[in-house]
Amino acid sequence: MAPRELPASVGQRLLGIIDHYRADHGALNCPLLCRVTGKVDVDALAAALTALTARHEALRTTFTGRGPRLTQLVQDPRPVPLPVVELRDHPDPRAAAQAAVATELSTRVDVGAWPTRATAWRVAEDEVVLCFTMHHLVTDAWSCGLLFEELRALYARHLGRPAELPPVPWQYGRFVAWQEARLAGTELDRQREFWRTQLTGLRLPRLPYREPPPGATPGVLGRDLDAAVAGGLRELARQHRTTLFTVTLAVYYAVLHRITGQGDLAVASLFANRSHPDSQRTVGFCANMVVLRTRLPPFATFQALLGATHATTAAAFANQEQPYQAVSTGSANLGGRVDDVVFQMMAELDHRVPVADADFELLLPESIGSRFGTELALAPRGPGLRVVLFHTPRLAPADAERLLDGYVAVARTVVADPRTPLSSLLRR
Repeated sequence: MAPRELPASVGQRLLGIIDHYRADHGALNCPLLCRVTGKVDVDALAAALTALTARHEALRTTFTGRGPRLTQLVQDPRPVPLPVVELRDHPDPRAAAQAAVATELSTRVDVGAWPTRATAWRVAEDEVVLCFTMHHLVTDAWSCGLLFEELRALYARHLGRPAELPPVPWQYGRFVAWQEARLAGTELDRQREFWRTQLTGLRLPRLPYREPPPGATPGVLGRDLDAAVAGGLRELARQHRTTLFTVTLAVYYAVLHRITGQGDLAVASLFANRSHPDSQRTVGFCANMVVLRTRLPPFATFQALLGATHATTAAAFANQEQPYQAVSTGSANLGGRVDDVVFQMMAELDHRVPVADADFELLLPESIGSRFGTELALAPRGPGLRVVLFHTPRLAPADAERLLDGYVAVARTVVADPRTPLSSLLRR
């Protein structure tokens, strides 16, 4: 059958422009990366991926054109090839797998031909690393969480085990139609006016950027917050009737305040943008980037900063359907790109789950890098939190280390005493 043609969403049109100008690498790859251990049935993995692709139209959607002329073409279901690369005879199979995954993630997906590809690496008799690489035009972080859940269920079902899967109320095309109807009404005008008021006059955080030396490349650093600190941050969220996202963003504001000296801070973040209940199980690029601007209360404690951050995030959540790129703020001199400083938090998922005779473990693909300038990302890992800093070559490695170490230090301090004055955090 001929592919079914659909218009692209607002977010897809904006992302398609980025894809056109950054077509030489994998910056817009969005992978589902997991380690499967125990008794691993690779044929069942391939069957689960095929069933997953048949279940969600976005995973078999190709694209033509770009920008305002970007068009989606929904293809018929087809089997998903799953090549298995044998690494058991390699001197260091896990290092070889890590290098192979890095190469896979840096290789662009040709979304005009097909939006996904899959590879498995056999590391040991009881261990396989699986990478299902998707183009960002057909998925987002929320979708990846859904796909990890459904991949496990479909794997179990292929093995003859009972596995329940809820229905998919909306395919992505239905989400786009709903969004188009919203754009034609007054709700988006109201949201646009909110963001215009919120963002007019903003300046970006003045990080200690430099002219990068020849050959400098983007960097990535990681740290772990142990269960005690992560548990303390969650408890702060509970006590203040807010979210872990808000608490960890407030920690980032405190660090940026000490680095830049600024009391008016704007940080970009991707919100799920799934306000309609029927979009909760939709796989596709629904996310919108919003800009979280918070003015620090003078002579404030971290507790006061947390209150201000809660107000910022709550208002942004209520207005998350309007992408910041479509808002004219009249700010001609921002000091850089609005998405130059980004904060992200991954969903709190079950990252290690037993399925039949195997365990599925979701991995954080740190080697993929970031398409933004400086991005701080947090990923729940059991009772702890993994903190990853992706940074532009304009941020010297030593400054990147100070920023990330400062985040860990502030998190520990505010857990011990949230009434700590901001002036005493990370004294410069």
